[in-house]
Order: sequence, then structure tokens, then C-alpha cells
Amino acid sequence: MSAMVKTFRARDARSALAAVKAALGPDAVILSTQEVSGGLFRKAEIEVTAALDPAAPARQRVARAPLSTPKPAPVRHGAARYAVPPPPAPDDAPGPSLIAEELIALRGAVENVRSQLKQQALAAPAEDVRFPAPVMELFEHLIARGLDEGLAEDLLRLAAGAHGTQPALMWRAVRELLAERLIPSRAPWMPGPRRAIALIGPTGVGKTTTLAKIAARALMESRLKVALITVDTYRIGAAEQVARYGSMMNVPTRVAHTEKELARALEFSRTADLVLIDTAGRSKPDDIARQAQLLRSAPGVDLYLCLSAATGAREVAAAAARYAPLKPSRLIFTKLDEADGPASLVSALGPVGRPIVCVTDGQRVPEDIHALTANELVGLVAGDLQLGRG
Repeated sequence: MSAMVKTFRARDARSALAAVKAALGPDAVILSTQEVSGGLFRKAEIEVTAALDPAAPARQRVARAPLSTPKPAPVRHGAARYAVPPPPAPDDAPGPSLIAEELIALRGAVENVRSQLKQQALAAPAEDVRFPAPVMELFEHLIARGLDEGLAEDLLRLAAGAHGTQPALMWRAVRELLAERLIPSRAPWMPGPRRAIALIGPTGVGKTTTLAKIAARALMESRLKVALITVDTYRIGAAEQVARYGSMMNVPTRVAHTEKELARALEFSRTADLVLIDTAGRSKPDDIARQAQLLRSAPGVDLYLCLSAATGAREVAAAAARYAPLKPSRLIFTKLDEADGPASLVSALGPVGRPIVCVTDGQRVPEDIHALTANELVGLVAGDLQLGRG
């Protein structure tokens, strides 16, 4: 008779081990213990995989020691690493010699179970059985929209937990869950108190073009007084590009290399309703930190993080994580017209869960920049789905 292998999840290690004992008895063997991150949509849980071989003699059923002594290996989830500490050892732990014998028996049992699981995996069909067929339609649609697979799975499991696996109800729940996280904010070109905004983000996301679009909308639609500043002295021709935009829109432009020069440029722009600051793209943590020090030296400057939806979910998440220490107050997503799926932008909300002020979808100034409502953001990510089309 082959070993019985089951996986249990619970909110903490104690609860998970209690579930193991309740289902498999005190003779269960713990094969693995890991923390499963909840990602964006749920809390982290402890996952325990345990086995019980009914044919094994009592001595080989390592009753209590394996439940408390194995040290779980760190597991990787996304960009972070976690190590789940083992539960405390019981007061009546066996002596050293007995533990050694039991560990030998445990290794043999684990290897036997692993061999069986490997054979079963090789013999299993190569189809995805994460969800029933009707739910897989939703899953595949979300992936096609560019959503990370792990986030898509989390969304659907949460929706199923609340409404069952009826596709129409699940889809409505998915949209509601997305609406809770896709928070819109007032467009930066709208009238309001005087403000200074620095656009930060990786190289190539279109910060300078986005700055020009915001400036043009502020001038033409809201009749605001605008000033431009660039601290991008890294790229060749960057200052000239900002100056050219300033000349075309007839707005003052300044270049700042140092904290003192930035302070003077902001003082020069004190009569402007909206001051827009262009920055160089950075990727190394030290460079990002130096840029942050320069921008934070000027009180009252808000940081808006620009991320390209065209880079895909994984890179969007990685870029957001690199800039998260700067604590940007708002998000801008660019190049939606170049993205395979616009839902990749959801991956940024884990590292930087901030409101979204606007998105861009082309090179035209100022036409290709848009401030979206909550419903429009959900529609952008989720798209239209005709259920039962197959």
C-alpha cells in the first residue's frame, strides 16, 4: 500500500500541524513546511506537506520527532525569500540515539515518497488542472490580459471562496476585487493648490514625454501657470529636450545639478501653479538613493513613479520594488499601446500600493495621456469577457 500524502494550509504553523495530526494521526511524517505568500490579494499562510505509510512498522512511523525537528528550507516566492521556523520541541523529546535512528528511518520514508510522487507526476497528463473547466476560461482570459499567473490564481480562489465556481458570479467578484486595489487619483493637470511634482522611474519609460503631456494639458485645459525643471544631467541631450518642450509651450525651464541649484530653480518657479521636474532613469539602488536625496532636499516635492506597462508583469513588479523605498505618492503607467496586456500594471500595486493618476498610450502630446475613473481602470485591466463562448 502506497503512502498517503496530503498538503495542509493554515494561518500559522501550530494550526497547520494540528490539521496534520487530525487528518493523518500522530504518526504522520512532515515532508516539507513553507510559507506561502498571499501576494496582493490575501494573507500569507503556512503550507505543510505530510505523509503516512500505513504499511510501515511502528518504529519507522516517526511519531513526534519529525513533527518538531526538521528545519524547513527557505522558499522563494516572487522577489522575496522566507524561512518558516519549526515549531518548538515537546518537553518529552526522545534521546539523541533514538532521534538518530528515527532520522535515518525518516530519510528512507521521504525518499520512498519522493520516488512515488515523481512517478505519479510523470504519469499524470500534462494539462492544467488548477481550476474546473468553466473557471479556466476566466483564468486564461486574465493571463491573456497580462496579469501575473499567481495574482490571477489568487483572484479566482478568493472569488470562488466567496461565490463558488459559478463563472458569472466569480467574474463579478474578480472585478470587485480589482476595484478595491485600482484606486484613481486626480489628474496632475487639474486645478488645485500649487504643487511641485517630480517624475521618477526606470530608463526608457517615457518620463520626459509624459512631463510634456501633463504640462500641455495643464496649460490648455486648466489654464495653469507651469514651470519645468530637469535634474537629468546624466543623459546626453536630456536638458535640451526639456528646454525644447518649454520653448514650444512658452514656459520657463531650469536645469539643476545640485541641491542648491534645485532650491534656486524652485524659488525661481514660485509663481507657477504647477512645477514639473524631470529626472534621469535609474536602476541601481545607490543611484536611486542619491536621486531621492536630491529630490527630498526640496520640501513639498511629490514623487510620481512612472512605470512602463510594456515591460510585462515581472519587470513592472521588479521596478516598483526598486523604487518603493522612495515612497512615491502616486503612480503613472506608460506605453499601454505597446503592452501585450495592460493588466501587467497590477503587479506594481504590491510593492507600491498607491493611487493611479494617469496612463499614457502613445507619443502624441498632449492627446495620449488619460486620467481614468475606477470603473475605467477595472475595464482596462479586466477587459470584456463573453462567458461560455466555447
